[in-house]
This record gives sequence, C-alpha cells and structure tokens, in this order.
Amino acid sequence: MSEKGMRAQVVRALRPLHAVAVENRVGPGTPDVNHSLGWMELKWRKTWPKIKPHEPVLFEHFTPQQRIWLRSRAERGGMVHLMAKIGQDWIVLDGAWAAEHFGRVGSEVLLQLNSAWRCHGKLDGKGLVSWLRAS
Repeated sequence: MSEKGMRAQVVRALRPLHAVAVENRVGPGTPDVNHSLGWMELKWRKTWPKIKPHEPVLFEHFTPQQRIWLRSRAERGGMVHLMAKIGQDWIVLDGAWAAEHFGRVGSEVLLQLNSAWRCHGKLDGKGLVSWLRAS
C-alpha cells in the first residue's frame, strides 16, 4: 500500500460523510481528504520503525506547511484530524495535537493516547464514522 492507496480506502470508509480526496497544488499544507465534518491529513509507513518505544516515529513527508494548516484550522474551530497507518495499525489523532507532536513522539505515546481512534488490520469504516460524529 502507498499513501495513494490509503487515501482511496479512507475515502471509501468515509463515504457516509461525503468524503472526497483533495489534490491542491496551490494551497500548501491542505489535507488529503475533506468530508462533511472536516478535514483529514493522511500519513503512511510500511512498518513500525525498529526503535525504542520512546524514540520519535518519524514521517519524512509531514511538512511544516501541513503542521501550520492543521494548527490554523483547529484554532479557528474547524474539525481536523491526522490519520496515520503504520503497518497494520490505523490511528486518528486530533489535528491540533498532531500539529505539535506527530513525528516527535514515540510509539508508546501514539498507541496509548486516550483521545485517539485506533484499529488494527482492516480499516473499520463504521467505527471511524461513528467516532468522528461523536468528536
């Protein structure tokens, strides 16, 4: 799978929320998916890195512009999330939190956040939609 393949899966899973993939070369940092409740930036890694649980899980393609976009939208009251797929794990994080911490924290933090939505294996679209609606 690639980030493009991930985007197709997420858009299908969020079909009840009228999700669309977004390609915006004009607005740097614009997230990958828009849906009726907000925006979602997607990040993908083939596997969990072989590092200690407290060492940062790095994502090469999480740009400063993406961090700024997530933070700015959240500060203005918009719903924005970051979804990471690492190996078989799907993790959805609050956008404001992700803008400050994603790529800077270890697996122990990513897997234990109470405010995150997680699933393992196949993407649980119904669970994700329910979680987003309740957020």
